[in-house]
Amino acid sequence: MERIFLKACAKLNLFLDITGKRGDGYHLIKSVMQSVDIFDFISVTKSYGISVKCSISELDGESNLAYKAAKLFFEQTGINGGAEIYIEKRIPMQSGMAGGSADAAAALYALNALYETGLSEEELCALGAKLGADVPFSLSGGTTLCEGIGERLASLTELPDCFFVIIKPKSGMSTAESYKIYDEHEAAGIEHGNFSAMSTALGAEDISGVGKALYNALEVAVPPGVLKIKEELLDAGAAGALMTGSGTAVFGIFDNIEAAVKAKSALSDKYENIFIARPAKSGVSFDESAPVFERLDSLGIKYEHIEHPSVFTMNEMYALGVFNKGIVGKNLFLRDAKGKRHFLVFVYGDKRVSLSDIQEKLNISRCSFASAERLYKYLGLTKGSVSPLGVINDKNAAVEFIIDKDFIGCPCVGVHPNRNTATLWMTFDDLLKVIKDNGNSISFAEI
Repeated sequence: MERIFLKACAKLNLFLDITGKRGDGYHLIKSVMQSVDIFDFISVTKSYGISVKCSISELDGESNLAYKAAKLFFEQTGINGGAEIYIEKRIPMQSGMAGGSADAAAALYALNALYETGLSEEELCALGAKLGADVPFSLSGGTTLCEGIGERLASLTELPDCFFVIIKPKSGMSTAESYKIYDEHEAAGIEHGNFSAMSTALGAEDISGVGKALYNALEVAVPPGVLKIKEELLDAGAAGALMTGSGTAVFGIFDNIEAAVKAKSALSDKYENIFIARPAKSGVSFDESAPVFERLDSLGIKYEHIEHPSVFTMNEMYALGVFNKGIVGKNLFLRDAKGKRHFLVFVYGDKRVSLSDIQEKLNISRCSFASAERLYKYLGLTKGSVSPLGVINDKNAAVEFIIDKDFIGCPCVGVHPNRNTATLWMTFDDLLKVIKDNGNSISFAEI
């Protein structure tokens, strides 16, 4: 393997207390960190030297934490190698969401895989701790208690499925500046957080309790406006709101997508950088869609990449405005030339496409089943079964399919883990045929 594509998760701090300070100046923390599905996209290629390029040019070069991670990796392993690293930046800068740490974690993860060094997660985390307090967590991800300077990790009960509305104001703040201001306040005495309340709420899978237990000691250092954002999120119905990390991003936690979408809509006119995200279970993962997009680019195919949070059910995507009821979308596993599968949502033509248009273009008819579980009962289909069926809609908990009588390639249908949608596997050549049938223009929404 010469190249690898990864997604690096952002993080939120559900709880962040400062428990002391080491002689070398590092602060000791007790923090509950949570991965969320906002990603930086990173490619790492074997090379003879180390180079880092970023979609934000000011982050190019040796000052990037990913560069320092690569340098440390080769020093510690004794490998005479190199890497070309490219970062597509999506995690907001100076937000307290660990964007730089996530990139460094991805660099370590990628180099361990590319050079087949076989370092364990614990060994990678030990390297990461030399780079920054958030790097070890960014390697492991999920819902984690982080102590010491961030190097001591313990898994907690996973945060139940919920929704975060995240606002990044224009003002930013460096980590060093936040801790400096904290030290000034701490000398005068501050009230510390109640970790027991957070742990109990997580154990009970109580989103309301988690919201009440949110705490960040560094909020004493917030610039003007951050506390106002907290108040606005609470007024919009959040179960709790908090500045994350060293700031300045603020998040509100919601237990349902409709409330989150309503809050985002109410605040979108006021704040430019506002996102909806969900909890993620890992810090670094493979970006299997990247080779597909590279090939589309090489073929001159025009496409729109629609972004939305991952693993949403169709009803949740309706609420987000990705699809409207009665609008057609397909969940696809695309196979590239080497047979690797790529999980994407494929939308024909415009983002809003009517069923009648699709039927006319592709000569299809429709049938429905009460639930995905009935695929096996009525069709005998399980993962890996062959059938010319593909998901187009999920309405009122029913799974609807298209039947394309002229389809060549026999895609495979498998039930998706959320149990009320399914997936369609498709060869790249089949995809190209559909693209051509749709005027060489398509839209993708990654899930």
